Amino acid sequence: MTNAPEPDVRPGALRQVFALLGGTLLAQIIAFVAQMGVARLYTDTDLGYLGVFTSAATLGAAVAGARFDLSIVLPSPGHEASARSLARLASRCVLAASSLATLVAAVARPWLEERYGRELAAWMLAVGVSILFLAQGQVCSYWLTRHRRFRYIAASSVVRSGAIAALQLLCGLLASGGLGAAIGATVAGQGIAVAYLSWRSRDARARSAEDPPVREVARRYRKMALVGVPNVVVDAVRTSAIPLLIAGYGVAALGQFNLAWMAMQAPVALIAGALSQVYLPRLSDTPPGQMTRIVVRVGTTALALSLPAFALLAWVGPALFPFLFGQRWEAAGYFARALAPWLALTVASSPLSNVFVATYHQRRMLAFACVYCLVPLAWLALSPYGIEATVGVLGVVMASLLAGMLVMVLVTAREYDRGGKNRSAWAGAWRSP
Repeated sequence: MTNAPEPDVRPGALRQVFALLGGTLLAQIIAFVAQMGVARLYTDTDLGYLGVFTSAATLGAAVAGARFDLSIVLPSPGHEASARSLARLASRCVLAASSLATLVAAVARPWLEERYGRELAAWMLAVGVSILFLAQGQVCSYWLTRHRRFRYIAASSVVRSGAIAALQLLCGLLASGGLGAAIGATVAGQGIAVAYLSWRSRDARARSAEDPPVREVARRYRKMALVGVPNVVVDAVRTSAIPLLIAGYGVAALGQFNLAWMAMQAPVALIAGALSQVYLPRLSDTPPGQMTRIVVRVGTTALALSLPAFALLAWVGPALFPFLFGQRWEAAGYFARALAPWLALTVASSPLSNVFVATYHQRRMLAFACVYCLVPLAWLALSPYGIEATVGVLGVVMASLLAGMLVMVLVTAREYDRGGKNRSAWAGAWRSP
């Protein structure tokens, strides 16, 4: 047991959650309404190829910061010098990764032309720019998270969603749809969002004589890269490979799947995103004896919000999608029903996965991430069924895996509370003295 003061998990935390919820809710409303127009301006093939592009960009952005971006929240309060150096280190990693991605896209262009066509192969040269915008946005967001500036993070969600939606609709109208309009508008919207975040986090770029050299913080926080990057790589491979494997059933099928995924992600981003950003810095400072209580509170709240919402979406999805997006998107409604169990559990597991970071159990999370990656990819590659039945089984399997992860989180929290790990000894290797 400990006599340390109880972390602020109620009024202050809840106000911050609601601030993020408000911004995320508005962003999701904008995206959802715009998607009704986008679905009528672009074909399912256009959105399928857009899914290939965004999958590649998401994969690159996930690893571009080498987990030094997440490390920004780890230095103890008052150690801003280390946090600033970490922000500079993460930004340099992002720039190097985005440049490498552009080079890889150029070298792989002949293969991309053969597999996906000349137009997508040409636009894949812009994937490095998309990675730069997405990954640098994460660097800025973690800096803002460290300083509890959640209203700016919420505002950035609105800016990004509004910019992408407006540009996709405008470009779609002017160009009568097309892949170039879809990708160009998406990347431009990402650029506007990162410009806003960079402005709000400009103090991260301030320099002081107290700032440790970048090489020093890279050495001090190397375990975040050595342990965290493989975890992120595995997760990003899963996220990116699933759409690519679904594309094997046809690019049009991928377009239908992507529309369902984007629409169903709205409540996930709304609830899980807000809880994750607010509670990550709090989990990092939680003393032994209080972690389990926080885990139970966050998990219970997330499930209470997500289960009814996704049950309703699963029920009305097959009728709702053709009504909202047009008759050609009927298959997307059935995909939405299939995805509902998986995404309902994602809402709870996403914020609680930060427990593994806060308690320095990234290896445990990596083991789960490998299983969570291999199982769906193996199923999509080997399934003997058609695309709708395959995705239906996938939704149930992934929900079951996430239920197992929640049990792992609870076990980890209880171990931490019982003093199974000496927090001080472990933290010394990860954060500034």
